Amino acid sequence: MRRALLPALLCTALLTAGCATAEPETGAAGATRPTPTAVATTPADHTRAIRAAVAATGRTTARFSYRTEIGTSPSAAPFVITTRGAHDFARDRGTLRTGMGTAAQFEEVLTSKRIYLRGTAGDETMPWSYVDRADVEARHTLRAPGNDPEYTLRQVAMSERFTRVGEEKLNGAPVTHYRGHLPHAALTLEMAEERRAMVDKLRTLLGGPLPASADVWVDGRKQVVKVRLSLNIEGVPTSVNTLTLTDLGKPVKVTVPSTEEAAESDGSLLG
Repeated sequence: MRRALLPALLCTALLTAGCATAEPETGAAGATRPTPTAVATTPADHTRAIRAAVAATGRTTARFSYRTEIGTSPSAAPFVITTRGAHDFARDRGTLRTGMGTAAQFEEVLTSKRIYLRGTAGDETMPWSYVDRADVEARHTLRAPGNDPEYTLRQVAMSERFTRVGEEKLNGAPVTHYRGHLPHAALTLEMAEERRAMVDKLRTLLGGPLPASADVWVDGRKQVVKVRLSLNIEGVPTSVNTLTLTDLGKPVKVTVPSTEEAAESDGSLLG
């Protein structure tokens, strides 16, 4: 009975450690020197490293892309929302374009206090409008409200129990891949009250934490260059949000619409 409720609830809520070793060294007199004490890396070490990398990224700028996949049923292809933009994390401002195929396309400008939006949905064209950042809530699990990349980095910083997956290449450059657990507080970060209640109920039905993971790729400068957040429960739709960062440190120009151009909005399109 409880399992039968899971798909409906989720659809509503969604819309190694290793150690260093050393060989004994022999001195000129043939005496064996003491073997240095091995230093083990632990999930806590990796978690601290990830949080430091998030903080480093939060002091710079980047071009970014989002790919958000929202499942509706286990057998159907997910809805895919794509976003591209540039963001100044230190000043909490940026620009982006987002949409779902040709069905809807929007342009956004993010400032520290407001989000400005204009675009098209079907045959309808919407001029600039704005909403206060404080009024924008998350309405889908793992999707950043307002398509704000800073939100996703905050979720990563809240994640825990990271382990090192290994060394990889990303766009031809060496990166280190880590995987950790995304806790409930990160899943429901700034989530609308009714949505949070759904996710809370789902956790109760499962009898424990939801199986949400955070994959993070860190470059040689110890900055985050890719994040993938996933929620995967057997028999129900999946939710995946992938953020990729490039051109870290490159200047970002943001042009804010004038007050004459933009009217106040309820922010319903930004969840």
